[in-house]
Amino acid sequence: MKKLYKHLLSLAALGLFTTGLCCCTDDNPPTYQFPERPEKPVEPEKPVKPEVPSTDYPEGMSVTPVVREHDADKQTKGFLVTLDFAKNPKLRFSPTHLSPAQTPKEAFEYFKTLDRGTPYVASNGGYFWDGQSLSLCITDGEVKSIASQTAFPKNAAGEQVVAYPVRAALGQMADGRFEATWVYCVIDDANRPYSFPSPLDNDESTSTYMPQPPTSKTEGARLWEPRQAIGGGPMLVFEGKNVAMANYYREVLDAGGTQGKFRVPRTAIAAKADGTKLMLFVCDGRGAGQSAGLTLEELADLFIEQGMDYAVNLDGGGSSEIIGFDGSILNHPSDGKERMVPTAVVLGLAQ
Repeated sequence: MKKLYKHLLSLAALGLFTTGLCCCTDDNPPTYQFPERPEKPVEPEKPVKPEVPSTDYPEGMSVTPVVREHDADKQTKGFLVTLDFAKNPKLRFSPTHLSPAQTPKEAFEYFKTLDRGTPYVASNGGYFWDGQSLSLCITDGEVKSIASQTAFPKNAAGEQVVAYPVRAALGQMADGRFEATWVYCVIDDANRPYSFPSPLDNDESTSTYMPQPPTSKTEGARLWEPRQAIGGGPMLVFEGKNVAMANYYREVLDAGGTQGKFRVPRTAIAAKADGTKLMLFVCDGRGAGQSAGLTLEELADLFIEQGMDYAVNLDGGGSSEIIGFDGSILNHPSDGKERMVPTAVVLGLAQ
C-alpha cells in the first residue's frame, strides 16, 4: 500500500511539472493531464534555415556585390549584374539617350515614361563632354548619338594633333546575338556607324595616327546595324581574350583621361556572343566606399573569369554609378554626388 501511495505521488508530481497547469483553490481541486510516454525518445527537430529573401529582381537577373582583393590590404568593391536570356527571354538591354543630360537615378525614373518596359537596373553609359555624348548609342535600331570622330592626342614632339579614333562598342543584333566591334561614324555615308575589324592605324604608344578618317570604302568597312548598342572604349575582351591595354592606346584613350594603367572607378559591359548572357559591372574607386578601383586589364580579367566573349569599357571615374530595382544608388560615386550623363544603360523587362 505504501508503495502504491508513493507511486501515485510520483505520477502527480510528473503531471504538475509536465503540464505547468495548476489551480490551487479549495473549491477547484487540481486536475492533471498525463501525456503518453513515447516508445522511443523523439529527436529534437533540426533548426530550419531562414528563407532567402526575395531579390526583387525578375527571373534571370541578378545583382551581386563583388569584392576583389589586392596587395597592401587594398580591395575593390563593385556590383555585377547578370542577365540570363535563356532563363527569361523577356529581359531587355536598353541603351538610352538622355537630352538634356540626367543623373542615372533620374534616367531610371525617366525610362518608366518611355513605354519601353520596366527598369530594374541603370548605370552611366559612354563618354561625354559638356553634356553631349561622345559615344555611340543606338536604341531600337535608331542612332541616338554617334561616336566621336576626332580626338586630340600629342605627337612624338609633344605637339597636339588631330586623330580619328575607331572605338569599341557592344551591340545586340536583331536575332538576339551580341557583337562587339570597332566603330567609326563615316562622313561619306551620312555619319552612319561602320564596323571595322580593328582600331585601324592609330597608336598612342608610338604617337602614330591615321592622316585621314576612315570611310565606307576603307578595307574591312561594314555598315553596322545592331538593334541596341552602347559605345565607349577600349575593347576589354575580344573573342575571350584580354585585349585591354593594346586597344587602350590604339583607340586613342590615354589622352582623354581614361587612366587605363591605374585603379579608378569603372563601368563596363560584356556579353556572350550567342546572346545567352549580358553582364554590367560598376566598381567604386579613389577611396570612395573604401574601394581602390580597377585597371583596365583587371577589369577584362573579371569578365573572362565569368566566361564572357566580349567586353567594352564605358565612361568611369566620377561618372560610374549603378541604380538598383527600387531606384536607389547602390555604389559610392567618387565625386560624392551624381554626375549628369547623356547616355545610360538600362536593364529590365519588356512590356
